Amino acid sequence: MANIIPLSGNKKPFATADGSISFYNIDYKEGYHAKSIGAYTESLHKFVLPAEIEKRCKDKSSLWILDIFLGLGYNIAATINYLESKKITTTINIVTIEKDESLIDLIKDYDIFWPKTGYSILKKLLKNKSFKNYNLYLILDDFFRAIKFLSIPFDIIYFDPFSISKNPEMWQLPVYKTLFNLLDEDGCVVTYSCRDRVRKDFYRAGFIPYETKKLPDAFQPGTIFYKKLRL
Repeated sequence: MANIIPLSGNKKPFATADGSISFYNIDYKEGYHAKSIGAYTESLHKFVLPAEIEKRCKDKSSLWILDIFLGLGYNIAATINYLESKKITTTINIVTIEKDESLIDLIKDYDIFWPKTGYSILKKLLKNKSFKNYNLYLILDDFFRAIKFLSIPFDIIYFDPFSISKNPEMWQLPVYKTLFNLLDEDGCVVTYSCRDRVRKDFYRAGFIPYETKKLPDAFQPGTIFYKKLRL
């Protein structure tokens, strides 16, 4: 399937283990997802499910999610698809930051991404900003400029930059402290990383780290961070 999808600018498509399509960023020399896990599977099991979004929706009439970064949109699409499958009607406000505008066109133009329901709604949100019980606030800017203008207490933060070796400026203590200040007292930050250095620096920023459940075929678990100990 990936062989019939053309190169898109600096991005080369490839098929992942669960059949979903991801892209390799030639500039960063890294894929947006792990080929061995699956783009959709990674988003669902390393971000959506650990964040316990269904439980959070039962406790609140509206939810605020910060998605760092939009990328190919899998984290948002998987979130929407999951909420739709559970018939959850809580108002979901999603703020996502992305500096690469070509990714927006990629999501809009290619009908290759799934889950289909999640991406269908994501495409509507990219066009109209609101659809059903979802609101999308897309910030096309550099993270360090954009983050200065955010003051919302977020319930969930998806922290999904490129790896520490490719995107080291994002994996720094000042960034983690900023996330701490943006997070609601009962909120969580979820990331795919399980590096000791990352967990220790998040702890230095005030967070309590917990390991997420490891998938049977995954080479590593992710991490979820809270402001308080989980009882």
